[in-house]
Amino acid sequence: MFADFSSFFGRNYNFVEKYRLEDADKAIVAMGSACGTIKDVVDELRKKGKKVGLLKILCLRPFPYQEIYNSLKDIPRIAVLDRALSLGSFAPLHCEIKALFYGKKKSPKIISGFIAGLGGRDITKESIKEIFRKLNQREISDKFIDLKPELLQEKL
Repeated sequence: MFADFSSFFGRNYNFVEKYRLEDADKAIVAMGSACGTIKDVVDELRKKGKKVGLLKILCLRPFPYQEIYNSLKDIPRIAVLDRALSLGSFAPLHCEIKALFYGKKKSPKIISGFIAGLGGRDITKESIKEIFRKLNQREISDKFIDLKPELLQEKL
């Protein structure tokens, strides 16, 4: 698919960016501006001996299935960070990553989904560290980070 793009337009693009994934046992998959903060946290945790990394997705469509699969298939614990929510469904990037690994022989043991940065909120280093900590637990689906749960409660 991407070879077709390259031959047609005469340009090559990387549709994913791997950051310190070579020996990672935990990784965050994300898109956009949060990736700079994630890289800073990855560097901090690597200095402490933690084997963590980042896979930055640079385009959602066409979705770079093969590149993502090859980058993540040997990493046991994956967190997918979305800055979007699809009400009545799942967070979009998390849904795509889960579908990508469905039924595959080689896949992460844990693929957890987190939602942060809604309403333009900052995604802080502490938020990213919390996501890495939560990867030690069971699989999580669509966990809100830095959102006060009491604000989600409807008052009668």
